[in-house]
Amino acid sequence: MWERIAAERRRLADDLEQLAPEQWEAQSQCEAWTVRQVAAHLVMPFEVSNPQFFLAMIRHRFNFDKVAILKSNEIADRMSNAEIIQALRDNAENHWTPPAPGMGAEIVLGEIVVHGQDIRNAVGIESTVPTDTVEMALSGIKKDDVRRDYRRRVEARRS
Repeated sequence: MWERIAAERRRLADDLEQLAPEQWEAQSQCEAWTVRQVAAHLVMPFEVSNPQFFLAMIRHRFNFDKVAILKSNEIADRMSNAEIIQALRDNAENHWTPPAPGMGAEIVLGEIVVHGQDIRNAVGIESTVPTDTVEMALSGIKKDDVRRDYRRRVEARRS
């Protein structure tokens, strides 16, 4: 599983390197984010420590979505496009998982596959993510409604 995560982080970094500056500002499939902010979200685990994230959760009454948006936007504001790409590459082999029960590598694979496709769809890049990797990523999503939404997003422009 970790080999697939590393491969997808590198694949996304390769795709991001090809973007024109205006494509970084395109609206992504994630309602609250541009392509740049989605990319920043994917490097958030490497840029925000667990204690920092937890303190933000306390400040925002444990509203995970609000904190994820806030922290991702902070990263997008302080890192250049090149730095975001480099953070993906530098952390391709990183085995970070969310510090919550039941959150393992499956969640990490789901995030990189689905959000990678959110980015690709926004800028018109066809996906080259192997079908078995997509299926592995989706099978790790436990909530049915979330899995259906993720499947819709991933399949929107798959070649």
